[in-house]
Amino acid sequence: MENKSPPSQLVEVSENILERCGGVPLAILTIGSLLSNKKGRAHTLEYWSKVQKSISSGLDNNHDDVKNMRRILSVSYSNLPPHLKTCLLHLSLYPEDYKIATEQLIWKWVGEGFVKKEQGKSLYEVGGDYLDELINKSLVQPAKFDNANQVCSCHVHDMVRDLIISLSSDENFLTRIGDPQPEYLPSKIRRLSIQTCIPEVVNQLSTMGLTNVRSLTVSSPAFSLLPTLSGFPVLRVLDLTFCMQVDNNNWKDICSLFHLRYLSLKGTSITRIPKEIANLQFLQVLDISSCTEIEEELPSTFIQLTQLLLFHMADSITCAVPRWMCSMSFLFSLSIKLETMGEEDLQVLGNIPSLSELYIQVQKPTQGRDKRLVIDNAYPFRCLKRFSVKGDTMELKFARGAMQSLQTLLLVLDNVHDTFSQFGDLVFGLENISLLEHIVVEFPFDEEDSDEETQMLRNVVQKEVEMNQNKPILTFTQTDAVD
Repeated sequence: MENKSPPSQLVEVSENILERCGGVPLAILTIGSLLSNKKGRAHTLEYWSKVQKSISSGLDNNHDDVKNMRRILSVSYSNLPPHLKTCLLHLSLYPEDYKIATEQLIWKWVGEGFVKKEQGKSLYEVGGDYLDELINKSLVQPAKFDNANQVCSCHVHDMVRDLIISLSSDENFLTRIGDPQPEYLPSKIRRLSIQTCIPEVVNQLSTMGLTNVRSLTVSSPAFSLLPTLSGFPVLRVLDLTFCMQVDNNNWKDICSLFHLRYLSLKGTSITRIPKEIANLQFLQVLDISSCTEIEEELPSTFIQLTQLLLFHMADSITCAVPRWMCSMSFLFSLSIKLETMGEEDLQVLGNIPSLSELYIQVQKPTQGRDKRLVIDNAYPFRCLKRFSVKGDTMELKFARGAMQSLQTLLLVLDNVHDTFSQFGDLVFGLENISLLEHIVVEFPFDEEDSDEETQMLRNVVQKEVEMNQNKPILTFTQTDAVD
């Protein structure tokens, strides 16, 4: 019988490595992730011995835990492939203990050009793989999971953050103005994150050359102290999320930034989108959600944004789906708010060729409608994997052949009683979505909804899910009613 126990030399090396970890959980996890990547006994001893020497060199015998930990993390970083090093350094722009939304993070990586194309995968999916690798190596930690058990926010351990801030400064990768304040500012800044509104600090920018800045992230209080945006001519990434000082007067400068790939105006005070938006020919990501109510429809020139991958405008524009939207051949993720939902809206959305994620918010039900809109194979939705629909009533029903790529479905009913009153039932046809893996049904505590109606909703949905041959995971979420 083959001896499965490890050779004594390997045991000795592993014990020495563990001793250097000093019992610190992060150190053990990080070094364990690094060592586990090398498969095959033939090379294991040689590789582990090399790692032991790397984390031991330069350390004294005092076993200073902080020094040891820093050395272990440095070795783990140095063993990353170049694309993961870049993505990890990018995390230095976030404040301490900040919960990073993974969707926003991955799209930023796409806008920065960090994510490389892979056969058969979207850029967003490849970026998600990068994040998973960093999590598996214990360099990034999950903070929150969604109902499909996907990481929806993450954070960086303080010691990892200290390391990447130091490395980022050494390599002039990213300059942070805020806490901790860098000892000096480089003459040429490539990526800039402004997290303070202290005038003396921000005023240093006026003495610096900003013409090489490729990425700019600004916290809300700091925007009013910022030089004009036209002073950043080669920007690829502009993140002004929740900067309420940003309004329509800033559009002229923004639309002159011809190199932009990523633009977030989420939660700003803009109330229109100018026709000059078409100047941004390379734009891949545009987020104008949660803005002050935008008064005008999308300009017809919007169709010229042929590289657009993500467009989020929920809670900002209430509109019908423009017919030309089905010509946006690369659009991957869309969130939209409709006044009412009709067959023509679904026809246009269903024919967007690359659409993988769709989030629809319906402002009000269609008057006089007593039969649900039926989604079948006449509405192709060829690539749609994630679908969320929210409305006062649930006006959709899925027929056989509907959404044949769909994996995750979120149905949000603001009023169960009104849904039942309008259609006389709570039947949605969930058994007909053949590849469905996760379904979440969300509804509020509402005095109008009787216990009988909410129980009926649970029973009907449960039965439909049990009839689905793919056996999706079902989650009910009940929220506080909103006036």
